[in-house]
Amino acid sequence: MRGGALLNPEKNLIRKAKRGDKSALDELLGLYYAEIYKYCCWHTKSPEEAEDATQETFYKAVRFMGAYKNTGTFKAYLYKIALNICIDRNRKKTNSEVSVGDIADTELSYIERGYDNIESEIDLGKLLEPLTEKQREMVILKYSENLTLKEIAAVTGSNLRTCQSNLRKALKNIEKNMRGGF
Repeated sequence: MRGGALLNPEKNLIRKAKRGDKSALDELLGLYYAEIYKYCCWHTKSPEEAEDATQETFYKAVRFMGAYKNTGTFKAYLYKIALNICIDRNRKKTNSEVSVGDIADTELSYIERGYDNIESEIDLGKLLEPLTEKQREMVILKYSENLTLKEIAAVTGSNLRTCQSNLRKALKNIEKNMRGGF
């Protein structure tokens, strides 16, 4: 085993999963399941829809595992798949408007590690309502999902400077709305 495998267990798991090691694949997907589910909750109207979107995300990740290139992080790759799935699912609905308020009012029944701060995320949802869709996405990925700006750029297909600019604008809008008592 090379030193890199010890330093980056994710890459080691990816390599094993590509070779057909089912336990490595299960471990790799288990690392991010709760995070991707929570992210899908931001983009859907119900826990059931979020669960379906999460399952579809992991199905596609497994299906295309052989084509995955180890550029960036696997986490950002999963978020990109989840974002595209949620966008596609929302387009297919007759009522494609998904309000963050609708999500915030939804009771999340799925309890997993990291869900003890759900009230603060509901408050975040209310702060995000007046933002543009692009600004909301930046704030969710940065402050709810704890992605780096580099990972956010990979998920959104933007360059790093654009991500920084959009995030700065979003935070200024949130501050302005908070001062105004939104």
